[in-house]
Amino acid sequence: MGDSLGEGVQSANSTWQTQINSYLNFVAHQMGVNFPLPLIVGTPFSNIFTDSGRARLNPNLNASNLAVSGATVDSILHQAAQQPPQTEADLVLAPRTGSTQMQAAQSNPAPFTICWIGNTDVLSAVLAWNQLTTLPMTSVQQFETDFGQIATDLRLMGGHAVVATIPDIPQIAFVVTPQDLKTFTGSDYGLPAGSYTTLPTMLLIKLGLVDGNTILQNPNYVLTAAQAAQITQRVNDFNQIIVSDAADSGLAVADINSYFEQAQANPPVFHGVALTRQFNGGLFSLDGVHPSDIGHAIAANVFIQAANQKFGMNIPLLTQAQLTAIADADPFIDWDGSHVVRGRPLAGLLETLGPFLGISGNFNNNPGAAPAASAPKIDPAAGQRFMQQYFTLKGLPAKTPWTQQDAINAMKEVFRVVL
Repeated sequence: MGDSLGEGVQSANSTWQTQINSYLNFVAHQMGVNFPLPLIVGTPFSNIFTDSGRARLNPNLNASNLAVSGATVDSILHQAAQQPPQTEADLVLAPRTGSTQMQAAQSNPAPFTICWIGNTDVLSAVLAWNQLTTLPMTSVQQFETDFGQIATDLRLMGGHAVVATIPDIPQIAFVVTPQDLKTFTGSDYGLPAGSYTTLPTMLLIKLGLVDGNTILQNPNYVLTAAQAAQITQRVNDFNQIIVSDAADSGLAVADINSYFEQAQANPPVFHGVALTRQFNGGLFSLDGVHPSDIGHAIAANVFIQAANQKFGMNIPLLTQAQLTAIADADPFIDWDGSHVVRGRPLAGLLETLGPFLGISGNFNNNPGAAPAASAPKIDPAAGQRFMQQYFTLKGLPAKTPWTQQDAINAMKEVFRVVL
């Protein structure tokens, strides 16, 4: 159960190519149990924001993975699936029409349940990346009420259950530091230390579609240190509720937040390459929000450790050899230091346009690749190519005239990211 992290979203899309790499599927594989997935087929132009062009491979299958992209602590309890499908919940939970995630789980209680929920309740503050003055987040009171009900329902189901803490949002790849700006564009444009912007804004600057000095004077595109502290405090408040309610209901806690902090201080290393939270640093997919394959695998081990410690389940951890094999095949690891990864071509709109954004399509970026030049620069020619390709995909003439606002709107469509 949970949100898009559980559904298996990567690069702003959920499809069979991404769903098989979810941390839930890795845990099930280690347990050696049957774990039917609500596999979704889509088009090279689809994304998680809409069910247009996306459908269940087998809509009559009662999948064991109930996680729905965009789910919050409230919707997991109250958003029921309907037909015909119009929302992600309708698509994932079919054929359980009329059931919420929790009701679907209660209708056939499992001996072991994982429920990682609450990320969307705070991540929404930064996903509205061109409206950063608003900071929409679930209130602490609402979270406490809903998560308390979730914990109670999991306890009453009778089996073992694991919940998880929420990572600190300013530390994900979608949130860009002044140093990140320098790495990718060559300048921090006066962004104050302790403040942030976001991945879409950084790409707009890098592609020469907007002026960095101008856009970062607009408070809608800057997350101040004070705002970041507000978000971190809300994360801490939510995590205290998660840990407290889990203790009261006898649930295990996978402390993903603590692990992520440790991983930043001591990053996992494969073939001499350290995986980092920076964009295309290896832990996240192209959207900077959802984990890479190896990110999911590492998270799976945190859940397994929590279950084994609390319940003595003896689920085997993914071994170093398994993790290395997953990393070797991961399309989101920058092996050559170019900041341009292989990506997963055509698995949704962001993956399709990734090469035109200059963030993917480097098919020589494999383990053992020789270091590549990665001098940061602004590339207006690449920006022109991106806009032309975007218009082509929209069925418009490639050389359709466009304004700066058109470019921002294009990036909004490409990075329609929900959890």
